Amino acid sequence: MHTDPIAITSETHSLAGTLVLPDGAGNDRPVPAALIVGGPGPLPLERRAQDGTPNWPLRWAEAFGAAGLACLCYDQRGSGESTGQYEDADWDDLYGDAAASPEILRLQPEVSRVIAVAWADAVGFALRLAAEGKVDGLILLAAGAHTAEERYREQVRRLAAGRGLSDRVVELRVRQWQAQLQAVRDRVAAGERVAETDIGGQRIVTNLRRFLAVHEFDPMAAARQVATPALLLHGAADTVVPPAESELLAETLAGPVERRVYPGEGHFLYRSDQAVADAVGWMQRRAAGITAD
Repeated sequence: MHTDPIAITSETHSLAGTLVLPDGAGNDRPVPAALIVGGPGPLPLERRAQDGTPNWPLRWAEAFGAAGLACLCYDQRGSGESTGQYEDADWDDLYGDAAASPEILRLQPEVSRVIAVAWADAVGFALRLAAEGKVDGLILLAAGAHTAEERYREQVRRLAAGRGLSDRVVELRVRQWQAQLQAVRDRVAAGERVAETDIGGQRIVTNLRRFLAVHEFDPMAAARQVATPALLLHGAADTVVPPAESELLAETLAGPVERRVYPGEGHFLYRSDQAVADAVGWMQRRAAGITAD
């Protein structure tokens, strides 16, 4: 395989990416390509850590390439080698970056189809890409089905049940959460753009409009519009997004769906060698016209 730098440019910034292509791929032998999608979370997804070691997008890209598949991953704006300001970007800005990436892949003569790979919050972007016909399939890790409020309510309900507390306590906590979210809406309405937090000595700058969009996003509504093939991967020990959510999402997606759950794995499923091997195998089977094990 060989790796090439690639730039995704706009009027305001340029995204630096890595395109991995297997040996032998070409116009007469195109291969499927994975697109690793950056999401709208508080921190940008980038190819390398500060010490230069590959982050999971680059490790997965190389695994796809070694298996005879193509892959594109990129540093989100304002991180790594990409220009722009991440904290200035709202949901639609970052989605626009994600949407430009499959367009670049489709211009490559070595690429036959594009599969979006997304983890956690980036799943929302991947679902939208599929609903809009910008990608041909999905590989979703730790995919949620609930809105943030629905997930919070379920978490509080489980905690209350374990401690023998009443539904009244659950509703009180949910109303407190709603009030905190309304306070953020009021800050945005007053013209406030970002909030700063210190986590373990690291300064985190959050775009407030993007924060609200993440909390208001409804994965189920998006999933109902998706008919592309999908592979859902989930850690059985995921306490951030419970595995039951990807099961519900699988039942909602209109296209053919495979789902795999990994005992002992938590929210950071992209660290699992088995997960990336299963993603590679699924893409290879789809390319060969095999739709199930």
